[in-house]
Amino acid sequence: MRSAAVQEQQAAPPDHDNAAAWLVHLRRALEGLDQRPGARAGLAADIESYLLRGEPRAVLGEAAWLSPVSSQLHLDVDREEAGRDELGRFYQALCQAGSATGLRWAHLLESAGTDAGVECYGIVMPDGSHWAEALMTHARGLICRGLRWPTPAMRGLSAAGVEGLLTEAGLAADALLLGVFGTPAEHNFHTGHRVPGVTELEGYADYVQRHVESVRPLLDAGDTKRRVMSMELLRPCGDATLASLAPELAGLATCGSKQVRVAAEPLARRAAIAVSPELVRLATSGKPDQRLHALRLLRQVGADRGDAALMEQARGLAAADKAATVQALLGEWESAAVPHSDACAYTMPVIGWSTALTPELDAALEALWASIGERIVLRNQERTEWHAKSAARGHNWKLELEPPLPASSLERLRAYLAEAGIAGRPGAGICELHFSSDALATFAVQPGVTPAVLAKTAMTFTEKRDVLLNSNVTPAFDALYRATGHPTLLEYQLLAEGAGSTARDVLDNYCAGWCAVGANMAAEDVWPFLAHNRDLLVQRILSPGDDDYRFERRKLYAALKTFPVLPPQVADALFELALSSLKSARPGAQEALDGFPGKEARITAALASGKAEVRAVAAQWLMRLGHSAAVPQLEAAVAKEKHDLAKGAMLDALQRFGQPVEKYLDRAALLKEAGKTLEKGIHKDLAWFPWEHLPAVAWADNSTAVPHEVLKLLLVQAFKQKSPEPNAVLRKFCVMFAPQGREALGQFVLEAWLEEDVRPIPASVAAELAASDGATLLHGMQNWPQYYENHPLLGRPLPDLVASALPRRLRQPAGSAIASKGLLAIASACAGGRAAAPVAAYLKQWYGTRAAHGKALIAMLAWIDHPGATQLMLSVGNRFRTRSFQEEATLQAEALAERKGWTLSELADRTIPAGGFDEHGVLELSYGERAFTARLMPDFKVELFNPEGKAIGALPEPRADDDAALAKESKAALSAAKKEIKGIVKLQGERLYEALCTERDWAFEDWQQYLNQHAIVRRLIQRLVWVEMQDGVAVRSFRPLDDGTLTDRDDNPVSLAPAARIRVAHDSCLPAEEVAGWLQHMADYEVAPLFQQLGKGVYSLPQGQQDATGIEDHKGHMIETFALRNRALKLGYTRGAAEDGGWFYVYEKRFPTQGVTALIEFTGNGLPEENRKVALLKVAFAGPGGGRGGAAGLPLSSIPKVLISECYNDMRLIASDGSGFHADWQSLSNY
Repeated sequence: MRSAAVQEQQAAPPDHDNAAAWLVHLRRALEGLDQRPGARAGLAADIESYLLRGEPRAVLGEAAWLSPVSSQLHLDVDREEAGRDELGRFYQALCQAGSATGLRWAHLLESAGTDAGVECYGIVMPDGSHWAEALMTHARGLICRGLRWPTPAMRGLSAAGVEGLLTEAGLAADALLLGVFGTPAEHNFHTGHRVPGVTELEGYADYVQRHVESVRPLLDAGDTKRRVMSMELLRPCGDATLASLAPELAGLATCGSKQVRVAAEPLARRAAIAVSPELVRLATSGKPDQRLHALRLLRQVGADRGDAALMEQARGLAAADKAATVQALLGEWESAAVPHSDACAYTMPVIGWSTALTPELDAALEALWASIGERIVLRNQERTEWHAKSAARGHNWKLELEPPLPASSLERLRAYLAEAGIAGRPGAGICELHFSSDALATFAVQPGVTPAVLAKTAMTFTEKRDVLLNSNVTPAFDALYRATGHPTLLEYQLLAEGAGSTARDVLDNYCAGWCAVGANMAAEDVWPFLAHNRDLLVQRILSPGDDDYRFERRKLYAALKTFPVLPPQVADALFELALSSLKSARPGAQEALDGFPGKEARITAALASGKAEVRAVAAQWLMRLGHSAAVPQLEAAVAKEKHDLAKGAMLDALQRFGQPVEKYLDRAALLKEAGKTLEKGIHKDLAWFPWEHLPAVAWADNSTAVPHEVLKLLLVQAFKQKSPEPNAVLRKFCVMFAPQGREALGQFVLEAWLEEDVRPIPASVAAELAASDGATLLHGMQNWPQYYENHPLLGRPLPDLVASALPRRLRQPAGSAIASKGLLAIASACAGGRAAAPVAAYLKQWYGTRAAHGKALIAMLAWIDHPGATQLMLSVGNRFRTRSFQEEATLQAEALAERKGWTLSELADRTIPAGGFDEHGVLELSYGERAFTARLMPDFKVELFNPEGKAIGALPEPRADDDAALAKESKAALSAAKKEIKGIVKLQGERLYEALCTERDWAFEDWQQYLNQHAIVRRLIQRLVWVEMQDGVAVRSFRPLDDGTLTDRDDNPVSLAPAARIRVAHDSCLPAEEVAGWLQHMADYEVAPLFQQLGKGVYSLPQGQQDATGIEDHKGHMIETFALRNRALKLGYTRGAAEDGGWFYVYEKRFPTQGVTALIEFTGNGLPEENRKVALLKVAFAGPGGGRGGAAGLPLSSIPKVLISECYNDMRLIASDGSGFHADWQSLSNY
């Protein structure tokens, strides 16, 4: 093979006519190069000479070490949007200038990008060169080492042209294909977007067709990601090319990797005729899983083609198969026999791009341009003022002002609107999109504005391909949809594709966590888009690993519920995910299938799967559905089940369905199994466990000791399952233990795990680290004192700095016990109320650094059958400062409530601990023959009385005739009760306030039993006014008294029927005179309200604000951040999550039973916080997992009126701590 240098020396003379045309563009690209700092005179001329004649070659060396060349060619700095059209013309002309010239240009680009490093290239070429990739990267307007989103389109470069350059370089014509199909997907960061970019070469599909035999052996090579990437590279190819690859596509579409199957199946279906025989071959000769996938795809191919014979052939093969999982396809197909095609038929919309310019539309355009111009002027004023302030502080930063809108831009848009297509897009970055955001939303609802008009208008501002999915543009389309019902999501896809986006981009945006398009679209305007993009939808369902930080899978599942009937192909994907090993994705997929007919038979069939985890998931799903008809199949499956995880899940289900499971628990067999298992040794991750100190445990029925080996086996099995949640086998064996020993075992395991998890580093190591910390801090203070002006240790000597760092280092954990979190399943099954205290302390101290550990402990709490553990879990879900802990606690609480058949609110009511006090507020403390009494006072203090009824200050030491052990337990019980009461009062007070806000009601019978007869809560509810509700109207109000009876405000007794619905009273449901009467009643009886429920007034939404997503009455009110923080914390809010740059913009208060988070939005503050002036923005409400932005877009009409009123009053109180509204709040709140 000849070297590139030899090739160039022997190259044919350039085509001078075509080269001359290209020279115009080249000289324009090199203009000003000689004047750049670091360049030299004549450099541009030498580069031109080299490109045309091959000399002087020294310019390649200069380009490699001279950054001016790299900058001039935009290899290290982004190209302005306006320069991309010129780039396309440049490459169109280059293709006509001859292969030798083109190759020399590619070598120049490769050399000029050398300083970026080899790691910036993502394609591994056969000869190790990078010039082809450098050429394609430049043709897309990308810089060497960076990534731009969205990626600009390839300009003017063709596959045939690159093929010619490969030949010119002495390489095989298929070298580029060998490179892109053969590069490992994880070669480096750039591979993922550089390799797919090759498909944008003009004529790429024909290029693959010419060299299909070179590609064939590479398709099934490499790991999963590489094979998926190969499928992406085949997507643009023609059906004939795919048909020639039928054996490979059939194998990939039925392989064991879900990601590969998802990527290969659409390609296989395009080559249906050629692929069908291959699928039949695999359906008869493959392994069970491959046979199942082959038959499922074969039937789908038959359905696509309307080939009844092929579908019947698939049915016959499934019926003849010996594997139960394959035979289950018959039931699956029967459930899919409903004519889905008619139910999901849709009409493909057509976008009318040409628009006549009416006077109304012209006026709207004029107003839009004027509004944007005003915003640019205002921003320039703000920047000028900021620049002046910065200059006064000694900064010498460049003042950068936004240019005004070009005078001709509006005229160009008018002409563009009249054009029949979108090819003449005039966008050239005339202004930043954020200047047009509010103005576009206003423009969208003006007369004459259609989806096409709005799309073309937005495209005028920028050439970016994702312009219609930009967060500054999507609100305008939402406004247009609310006003006109258009665009539907499918229409939106056509608009976005016109701008250069893809259907995948639209789907991902629709499912985004904030600023998503179509958030409030009707179901009939959503599902046609999903039906039209069915293959994409299936791929997205089965690829949760592709979800980025914006993508919310719950929104994808919600979108699926818009289908009139779930298409079989989509249902197949959901079943695969719902039964998969992806624990986080399973619940949503299962919920999405709730309404799917015949799903129970398909789930039951999965009990025969060859994968233990699938069998376990199937059993759990059947239990959740309450499908007791599956009992025979569950019993048959558990009888032959060998895997502990699956067996436990099956026993859980059988137990839920009322079947005795003890017959599957054999103590003798357990001891035998223990001997075999322990002979193999203990896993290294359990080397730390203190086996020798395990407490003694006895069997409850005969008081004999549980063998030490059995306890060790249960611990080892729990460890292997790697879950803090105990399965039915473990729970059942633990229930057989005597209570005292069982609780001791659970507490021992929990405390041992907690101790190991945060076992500190040796003191000597801590001392070394503290010394390093002190030296680093001192160095910073000495060299950059301006950044430490407020540091409390400024000016202190090194020993003081080291001493300050030492306590923190002494607490630093040496490692982690997360690998053995499965041990917590023993604590889940055995521990009692004592488990809550150490867990609460751990969460409070380590929430910021040990998220996985905290979640494991929360999951453990959900299985401990004690009110103290349950209430701790609920309190974490309500108000804990870490959102991930809140969400985990809420999920676990919902699961526990489901297991008990209660709602989340009922769970909270029925598990309120009482500190040991009975409904009369009495706690008996036994010393054996004599007993002392603790009484709970109205102020929640505890008073002690001796056996004779006289008050005493403390429990005495036991006498000789007392039971010392009981006396010790009584002292511990009293101490625990005193500690517990304060937390109970605080948590239940918060729950009652949440009940007020969310308008929760109770059946009077439940309220009486769980609240009015509770030792502690009864005293709280006596400090509130309650109402009986009928048909949404309060029919009477009352207050409970200390004796348990009810009274009205005039001291008349009140009686209620057991089924009466009652709730906490609020101004919004009582007449003004009744509110005044109750306020007087509370004052007369000197009852301090638990919180201010009455007398604050009512905020009602103004007319037309029901669809709004926030209340902006206090927008622009200024307040200092510390005053804001103090008031918000007092009102029960917590600081929102930090965003880019460590800034946060909200205070939030969760209402978990409603699934809503209230947000107080402001202009933001950085971390660590500074006391600076900020502006309040609005009150908003977010759904599950919500936060600032689009996720906080719940319409106010969906929020309880009391909650809106209370949060509005919160904002009013916060605003009252500030200085009021300021017209120039934006500039005053700038940082």
